[in-house]
Amino acid sequence: MADCLGRNDVDDTVFWQQSLSPGGPELGRPKIAWPGDPADKTNKSMRGGMEPLAKALNSLATGLNLTVRNVATHTRDELTEKEGMERLAAYSYFARLLDQCQIRHVKEAEGT
Repeated sequence: MADCLGRNDVDDTVFWQQSLSPGGPELGRPKIAWPGDPADKTNKSMRGGMEPLAKALNSLATGLNLTVRNVATHTRDELTEKEGMERLAAYSYFARLLDQCQIRHVKEAEGT
C-alpha cells in the first residue's frame, strides 16, 4: 500500500496513522478513504472504523511476525492448514477493505 501512495518516507505504524487518519490529504501525504457519500451512515461507519482497524492489525502484524514467522523459521514444526488459514484471515479482510478504498491526493496549484 505504501507504494500505491508513493510513501517511502515513514515506517509502517506512522504510515497507517497518517494514511487512515481523519481529515483531508496533505501535500506529500495522500489519504486512504472509504468511497461514497460522507453523509451516508454506512460510509461514516466504514470511515470511522478504518483507522482503529489499521492500528490493531499493525499490532497484530508485529505479533504474528514474532510468534508465527520467527517461530516457524527457528523450529521444524509445521502449521496445519487450519492454523495457517487462521493467521491469514485478518490480513485478508483488511486487504479487501483497502482494495475498495480511494486514494485522495492534494491537488497542487498550477504553476507551483
